[in-house]
Amino acid sequence: MTTEGIVSHQTQGRLRIKISEAKGDAEYFAELKKTLAANPKISSVEVNPVTASVLILHNTGNEEILTYAGQQGLIKIAAPTKNSDNVSTKIAEVFKAVNNSAVTATGGGLDLPRISFLTLMGFGLYQLSRGNFVVPPWYTAFWYAHGMFTKYLAK
Repeated sequence: MTTEGIVSHQTQGRLRIKISEAKGDAEYFAELKKTLAANPKISSVEVNPVTASVLILHNTGNEEILTYAGQQGLIKIAAPTKNSDNVSTKIAEVFKAVNNSAVTATGGGLDLPRISFLTLMGFGLYQLSRGNFVVPPWYTAFWYAHGMFTKYLAK
């Protein structure tokens, strides 16, 4: 039985495939696990019939594993669809544009992480100066500012 699968996540050495049409079919997933585990380049296969997913850990290229999986006649990997209308993609594009504008306007002196850091530090100092220890507390602003600093500024 060949079913269609979609790569839901991939990094080097790790693939997660969703096989929706086989959801709940424990026998299919057991056979799939057995077949994939026979490949010496695959170090681990975890299947979950309830969520219809397969996690493959391997020591080769993702394309090679996808080709192997397709050749076994159990999975036909569907081409991933690129959804350019994705909300998170649009939000990221807006932030990139704003960041580029900030960098241009300040001659490269400030970008969004630095502006966020300075804003959060300023907010924390303002809260302290007013004696305001209510939500959001000054230490929360300092905590977020510290996170921005360690993630973006202390490179």
